[in-house]
Amino acid sequence: MDTKYYTTWEEYLAEHPELEGKPEQAIAPKIVKYEDAMFTFIMDLLL
Repeated sequence: MDTKYYTTWEEYLAEHPELEGKPEQAIAPKIVKYEDAMFTFIMDLLL
């Protein structure tokens, strides 16, 4: 997907190098939760 609103954790980390060295365990779960919510929303739109 090419959108400014949807991104994966890997893409987010690449765009924000200031997060390098910080504990991913604290940030990654939030991004994964947003990824899951966006996927569910898109699937609901399609069904």
